[in-house]
Amino acid sequence: MKTGSKFLKGFASLALIALVAAVAACASDSSGDTGGAASDAGITDRGYANSSRLVSATWLTEHLDDDNLLVVDLRNEDDYNAGHIPGAVRLTPGTTFQTEDANGVPGMLPSADHIASALSAIGAKPTDTIIFYDGSSNLWSSRALWALDVYRHADSRLLDGAWNYWSAHELVSTTDATAVTASSYAFSGSANTNLIAGWEEILASVDDPSKIVCDARSPEEFSGKDVRAANGGHIPESANVNWNRAVNAEGEFLPASELKTIYESEGIQGDKVVFTLCQTAVRATHSWFVLQELLGYQTVKVYDGSWVEWGNRDDLPITTRG
Repeated sequence: MKTGSKFLKGFASLALIALVAAVAACASDSSGDTGGAASDAGITDRGYANSSRLVSATWLTEHLDDDNLLVVDLRNEDDYNAGHIPGAVRLTPGTTFQTEDANGVPGMLPSADHIASALSAIGAKPTDTIIFYDGSSNLWSSRALWALDVYRHADSRLLDGAWNYWSAHELVSTTDATAVTASSYAFSGSANTNLIAGWEEILASVDDPSKIVCDARSPEEFSGKDVRAANGGHIPESANVNWNRAVNAEGEFLPASELKTIYESEGIQGDKVVFTLCQTAVRATHSWFVLQELLGYQTVKVYDGSWVEWGNRDDLPITTRG
């Protein structure tokens, strides 16, 4: 009887341990846990410096019911109505994340209050994990994420491949509008202006080998063949890496090793201060995301005025060489 008693007690202890482990495993994978991006194997296997800012379509399909997760669709209203990710709410990115500044430069970052008002209208909360997607390989989504980083929203991420990938793989979608309860969103703390560069800082970098401008426009814009301002061309000593070289045919970001080769081959290295620009700092934020988050470059800033400011001034240096 004593031997049997010990066996039963030992068996009961093992069963209890197994039960506790099972409960813990379930808890770590519960629908309320939005911190699971780090376990998104499809992303972490690519070797990014920070994989937590990017989620795969597979991960999102498994977490659509998570508490405090807000999916934001940045496409136009017609596209949204034709089909969107279940539960997604819509924002118009051009009016939410860009505005004309006091000097008449279009496409500049609006005030914190302006963006907070738009977030309130879709029911966002400061505690939400906000996942952006668009229809163009995260082009507008990166602008939205950068804007929220400037104003210090705690957790915002991009959907890898965006809507094009989601739709092409026939993942779950709906045409039903998402019911929205407005909130009173407010940013806390001061803006992170270290993510923004003005023209004065760009000008000072031209003759500084420790700094480099990464021009995310097309080669035709860079060379001055495609002119979208009073003047065509580029900033002297800048390097051209078209933003779309960072994604594959399905709009997914390339692995870190491939991204590193692309940028370093153009002299854009992690030991330099890097300024990104394009026409109105949308493509520039896409390159900023790649360099800062995926490759882990220490200092990357978006020149928010970009070519719409620089190319329309006659007192700043421009070249079509190189």
